[in-house]
Amino acid sequence: MSASMTFQHHSALDAFGSRFFAAFSRTIGNLVAPLTVRESHEPRTAAELLEWAHQYEDTQPSYAADLRAAALRFQSQQDQ
Repeated sequence: MSASMTFQHHSALDAFGSRFFAAFSRTIGNLVAPLTVRESHEPRTAAELLEWAHQYEDTQPSYAADLRAAALRFQSQQDQ
């Protein structure tokens, strides 16, 4: 008696599932990466606030504007 092996072909649905899972994983990774890369300390100087504003400018322009305004207020308080 000889042993035989059978091979099953993957269906188109299996291939779609694999591609979908790979794309989903990349998307989640891309969303989480900025959260893990960002420094965990709060800005303490006007320069640090302006740097944060620059980092957020493309994705959250209104938040970046708030950070720039806070930096200007901080600088004006330091000048007095």
